[in-house]
Parts: sequence; structure tokens; C-alpha cells
Amino acid sequence: DICVISFVLNGLEGDPGASGSSGVSGTSGVSGTSGTSVTSTKSFGLVIDGGGSAITTGIKGDVVVPYNMTITSWTLNADQIGSIVIDAWKDTYANFPPNAADSITGSEKPTLSSSNKNQDLRLSTWTTNVTAGDIIRFNVDSASTVTKVTLSIQGTLI
Repeated sequence: DICVISFVLNGLEGDPGASGSSGVSGTSGVSGTSGTSVTSTKSFGLVIDGGGSAITTGIKGDVVVPYNMTITSWTLNADQIGSIVIDAWKDTYANFPPNAADSITGSEKPTLSSSNKNQDLRLSTWTTNVTAGDIIRFNVDSASTVTKVTLSIQGTLI
């Protein structure tokens, strides 16, 4: 029988050699400018026309809102100086029609008081969230003198 025994002998390690110098780094490229943030705004509304006579009270129309949004303001313009108060009621298509219990205006109903224009840019008491497909119904609570008004409701997409 042959038996082979191997031994590996390691010699002493030498001192490490000096490291070479690093190469020169290139210059960084120019960064582009940051883009601007864009908020998409939308609006919907209603024209109420008394046909030459003073506007009467009651339901004046419905609008189906086709996008998810947060209502941020309203603007009301009239053909002449007068007064009007408009309520907005919101409900889903499944629960149509909206009624007074569905009011979203809080204490800030779109209103003219001896004026031909007004707006509210804060809406601190409104229910401002609208889901695509929600129906907004407009009801004139009171009116005098004005024969034509345009109500525009603005908001941002969500």
C-alpha cells in the first residue's frame, strides 16, 4: 500500500507594496431644472334664466360631475344688481334625486345680496369631496330682482 502525505509549506509573507495613485474623476454633468407642480382645476355650474322675469324659488337643475374633485370655491354673477340664495345638494346616482338633506353648502350658500357678483374662495363649512358620477342639484332658496345668474363651482382633481 502506498500512502501519500503531502505538506504544503507556506513561506513568510512579504510587506505589501505601495498602492498606485487613483485616476482623475471626470466632472459631473449639468442637472436639469426641476419641473413645476401642476394642479389640475375643473369647474361645473349652472345658468338660471328667468326669461326676462325675476327668478323664482325651487329646483333649477342637476349636474352630473364626471371626475373626482375637491370643491375649492364658487363664483356667482348676475345680469343686474339683486339678491339670490342658491343651495347645492349632492347625492350618488343610485340615490337620485338629491334633496335638502343632502346639502353640501353649510353656512356658505352661494349668495348675492344687493349685488351682481360674489364669490367664496375658502368654503370652510362645505362638504367639498365629489366622486365621479355624483349629481349636484341646485335649488333657489330665495331671489329678488335678478333675472339671470351664472353659478360656477371650481375645484381640483383628486
